Amino acid sequence: MKTPNLYKELINEKKITNEIIAECIYSVNKRAKNYRDKIKEYKNGRFHQHLESNIEKAEEEMGKYYQLKEEFLKVSTPTLIHKQFIGEEKKRVYSYEKNYEELLKEKTNDIIWKNSFYDYDKDMEVEFFDYHLGTKKYLYFLYYEIGEYSFHSPISEKIAESNTELEIQEIDENFKTHGSKIEGLLSMQFVKKVLELLQSEDYTIVNLL
Repeated sequence: MKTPNLYKELINEKKITNEIIAECIYSVNKRAKNYRDKIKEYKNGRFHQHLESNIEKAEEEMGKYYQLKEEFLKVSTPTLIHKQFIGEEKKRVYSYEKNYEELLKEKTNDIIWKNSFYDYDKDMEVEFFDYHLGTKKYLYFLYYEIGEYSFHSPISEKIAESNTELEIQEIDENFKTHGSKIEGLLSMQFVKKVLELLQSEDYTIVNLL
């Protein structure tokens, strides 16, 4: 996306709108999610010798964009905390672990997934299974409303429960977010320029009529 001339003019004059901040966060957030989705594709695809390297590179890029998102959110205030149920706690056991056979029999009724893969480092076929631990698992997010956009920032359960200022609101367990084609996002060059201005604290927030 070509950066609007108005945005460029405002930043050059050290002026920022909530809309500019929101679109910058939206840009880095969607780029991060593109890599998150790519990681899922890698993990669900066929195994090959460069798979781990590809996953590591994608995770590094995803982390970079999420970090930029957090830097932008530092200048904003969350409105509440979202709590999302994501299923029951589970544990994975591998066949090279000492108690594998024993647990396989013991947890038969709690097993939700069994599979195997070839471990090139160990030069062997590895079987594994996942089983329920019997406790519910939740994700917690700080929820922000900026301009016409809304954003989530993950936090721990401990931080969420200890925050007495913000209401905790449970959201749909099927709530999902997706990546976006980068052609429709603000350029990273502009995004970084806005972030530098925010971090300098030498700017004025203005409203566009």
